[in-house]
Amino acid sequence: MLLRQKTLALLHEELRTLALFDRVHDYATDHDPAADRAYAVRQIRRSQIMAEISKLSPSKPEYRNPARIGSAVLLLCAVGYATLHYLLK
Repeated sequence: MLLRQKTLALLHEELRTLALFDRVHDYATDHDPAADRAYAVRQIRRSQIMAEISKLSPSKPEYRNPARIGSAVLLLCAVGYATLHYLLK
């Protein structure tokens, strides 16, 4: 768990660094081919980092609302009772 947190922290730090370089690239007035290639490589790396973060991030637990479940069961029972009452009439 601790290793995962450290890895996530390093990946987020790398994303911040890439964002800084991208801002420098955006504010530059004259772009040379090397800077444009570096920008493209950073975009590829950014997508790789995002994929790694999504794999390492814990998934959110499924939230169950007992009131919603209870009302669904109640509605199902009411519809079943009404159907049974209508058929046996």
